[in-house]
Amino acid sequence: MTDGESGNGESRGRERAPRRRPESRRAQKAALVIAQRIVDDITEDKLAPGTKMASERDMLSRFEAGRGTLRESLRFLEMNGVITVKAGPHGGPIVSEPDAQDLAGVLGLFLQLRGLPFKELVSAREILEPELAALAAAVSGGDVADEITDSIDGMRQFLDDEQNFLAENDRFHAAVASAAGNGLFALLISSLHAITDGMPLGVSYPLERREAVLRAHEAVGEAITSGDAEGARWAMRRHMREFRRYVEEKFPMVYERPVRWRDVAP
Repeated sequence: MTDGESGNGESRGRERAPRRRPESRRAQKAALVIAQRIVDDITEDKLAPGTKMASERDMLSRFEAGRGTLRESLRFLEMNGVITVKAGPHGGPIVSEPDAQDLAGVLGLFLQLRGLPFKELVSAREILEPELAALAAAVSGGDVADEITDSIDGMRQFLDDEQNFLAENDRFHAAVASAAGNGLFALLISSLHAITDGMPLGVSYPLERREAVLRAHEAVGEAITSGDAEGARWAMRRHMREFRRYVEEKFPMVYERPVRWRDVAP
């Protein structure tokens, strides 16, 4: 037996320390508990966006909390897009609807703290979106296909208008992710797309680039609407590779730069 083999045997025979999931690092703050109960009210009572919630006085009585604690809860929920708080004597919390941009803001905070660069988000999209396009082709039909087709039509109409073109571009990627039939992926992809759009970082999309994006979307859309899962996968994969190369070559400083929260949620 060689020394290396002996060492490996000793390692295998060594008693392993048990691994345990970490306990909660801190007791929950009262404000967070109240925020969670408010969210329970919204979901359990199926309160639609725009619904006015109970007054501050009623909430103070119900939650048996101080005004400062309750207002901390409401500020937390407002920052995350769950509610809006209308000022004035007839104001109060109103149910909102958190969207992909709200999730992007939360992701941006964690990404900056982890020091993750822009290119890792691009890589994540390059892995995920081709598979979602394939799933969309396998299950597509009806309203799903209409949404994808309409977003492509919108891109054609706004080809000379960068801002509106990119809004339709966002809608296309959200529609493809939604068509895959998984709400979590739809929300996640829309959030990643909001970050990797890159415009706050200085990434621009001149006409030539917009024309290339339109052609790529047409190929993906055609494969999805015809039910060609493999074609949709490869068309989206080419599109994502082209996007990566575009940012990497034209905006290398952005591509390598760590994501900053303030760029995602200005």
